[in-house]
Amino acid sequence: MQDSTQTPELSERRKALFEPLEPPESIKGRRPSAETLLPPPDFDSASYPKGWLIGKKRKLVNVDVVESMRRIAVQEMNRKDREIGGLNEQLEEDARCLEHLQLQLLDEKSKRSEVERENAMLRDQISMLMNMLEENEPMEDGQDQEEP
Repeated sequence: MQDSTQTPELSERRKALFEPLEPPESIKGRRPSAETLLPPPDFDSASYPKGWLIGKKRKLVNVDVVESMRRIAVQEMNRKDREIGGLNEQLEEDARCLEHLQLQLLDEKSKRSEVERENAMLRDQISMLMNMLEENEPMEDGQDQEEP
């Protein structure tokens, strides 16, 4: 019986997976090409434990974790979509309210201009009547002076 804590011998390909990658700027100060970041050409998914696959940067990732992260991302996107839908509805309601307020503003402006026209007309009538009174006063003063 072998001890279960003893690690089995790893093949050369598996050992290579756990070695650190070369630093990204190791090639003359430039980023490495995409080809150097790809898994080796003899990549065989059967050589990895069940439920694990190779992810970005040649790291082993658990399929369940990836699926869980994908579900969380989809839920988050759906939540954002619902939020955007609610904001769009609010925006449409605000647009209708704004249109109503603009119509009210136009109505109030037209009423105000009508009132201003009436006031101007009334001022003209008042000034005309005042002029008529002023013209009549000298005549009355002249008549009053002749009578005594």
